[in-house]
Amino acid sequence: MMILAYLSVIAFVAYLVQIIYGFAFKRREKVKGRLHELEQDFVDPTDESVLQEPFKERIIKPAYQKFTALLGRTTPQGISKAMERTIIQAGSPGNINVNRLVSMMFMVAIILPAFYYLLLQATGIEVNILMIILLALAGFILPYYILNIKARARRAKIQKSLPDMLDLIFVSVEAGLGFDMALKRTTEKMPGPLSDEINRAIDEINKGRRREDALRGIYKRTGVDDISSFITAVIQSEQLGSNIANMLRVQSTSMRQKRRQRAEEAAMKVPIKMLFPLVFLMFPALFIVILGPAFIRIMSVFAD
Repeated sequence: MMILAYLSVIAFVAYLVQIIYGFAFKRREKVKGRLHELEQDFVDPTDESVLQEPFKERIIKPAYQKFTALLGRTTPQGISKAMERTIIQAGSPGNINVNRLVSMMFMVAIILPAFYYLLLQATGIEVNILMIILLALAGFILPYYILNIKARARRAKIQKSLPDMLDLIFVSVEAGLGFDMALKRTTEKMPGPLSDEINRAIDEINKGRRREDALRGIYKRTGVDDISSFITAVIQSEQLGSNIANMLRVQSTSMRQKRRQRAEEAAMKVPIKMLFPLVFLMFPALFIVILGPAFIRIMSVFAD
């Protein structure tokens, strides 16, 4: 058990160093990987120059890729699709994919119990098997939970910025710009995740993808229902040939009303959320401060 724990810690440290290195030199590694792919089409794999590559590129990286691919294949298809959807809605942080996410979940599920075991061994406390199982479950869930939090935060940010962006698009169209040019000009003025998704859709349209599919892809990558209604209104307006400025005015007004309603709903939830901190944290302290001196005086009187 001790050997397994030490090996787990060593593997975790190596994996952490690799992640930090990947973030620090991500662009360089991307260019290097692309050049390596191009070289494979022209270089004989049996050439001795291949052996001059670093050990990490020849052994560790292919083994890690095969390991993550194996874990990805063993993941059920429904769970894999749900993870992929969450990764896309989170903005694909660190260019993570389903295979890397699953491997990270398994690794954290091994590392947390290993650290707990080593800590108890160092302090001489008896190991609790139930705690090890709970830590393994928590470590398995933790990476996906953090990714889900990032996806929710990104959706909330997109939903919050949508009414302001619609106002700016409407003003641009009213000023005489075309819808595509208004989108492009708005994304330049309002950088953010929503602007990134719109720019991606514009690039896909310029590369030949159907306009409807490119616009609907924004909703698939964000998961915000308000964007779905806006995209549907844009597509219907183009198909029916109606005035797009009037549609933008209606959508802008509707989105601002929805944002106001969500703010009012959140404000109405505040008293309920404050109830438990007041009852269990603030009221006991107030009772001690207010009734404490009186209780001490009463006790002193009865003691006399």
